Amino acid sequence: MKSPQRKKNLIKASNRLTFRQMPFSCLIMEAEELVQLRWKYSSLPATERRLAADWEYNASFASELFYDARGQKNDEITPWPGAVVALAIDPEYAPALLTVASFEYHYGRKDEAMSLFLTLPTLPEITEQLAANIDKGGNFLIDRGDYQNAKALYSAAARVFPNTPIYHNGLSYCLANLGRLQEAVDHAKHAVNLEPDNYNYLADLGWSLLQVEHFDEAQSVLERAVTLTPPEYKQAKGNLEELHRRQRS
Repeated sequence: MKSPQRKKNLIKASNRLTFRQMPFSCLIMEAEELVQLRWKYSSLPATERRLAADWEYNASFASELFYDARGQKNDEITPWPGAVVALAIDPEYAPALLTVASFEYHYGRKDEAMSLFLTLPTLPEITEQLAANIDKGGNFLIDRGDYQNAKALYSAAARVFPNTPIYHNGLSYCLANLGRLQEAVDHAKHAVNLEPDNYNYLADLGWSLLQVEHFDEAQSVLERAVTLTPPEYKQAKGNLEELHRRQRS
């Protein structure tokens, strides 16, 4: 039997707008609690907003575990994931931008998702874990075969931060899958020029060179990748073996 407070919570939640029903861009204007949060924190210093958003974002995971353990759904208590609340508090909190964008994509709202994903490269370069969050966004899209949108994200990041190699490497991968092989080589080379001893970038450059049949250059690059790679990393060696197979044939 539900307690009176539990019933009150369920009735209150049932009357709310939910993230599943409505994109974040609408919720932040129409959901009263989120509107109030945005207004409350907008006048505070950026560091306070960031701390509050970080707490809300991370506390939501503990909350989900708690409700799961009790056999309850967290959205019976609150209609929004913690990332939505965190983004209402701080519109520049990168982990929440990434997570909310991923939810939007999952719900089929790709334009809303890309608007949030493409906000990430507009953040200051000093933003904590910015490159990692942008790369996670790119990988999220790549895992779904959406190379065009992944390319858009990596391209935006590479334009703003041209000296960050991971963006050029991700862009190279997308271009290759879109059939733009020479452009893929160019960006793979850019990544290696920025970080010459990165065996991942060398292995990817070697593969790109193999695809355009620059076999001699590919062999030199892949042999260097193999010398730098740890034993458990198989890609460089596999790429070199594929190169030798194609040379023989």
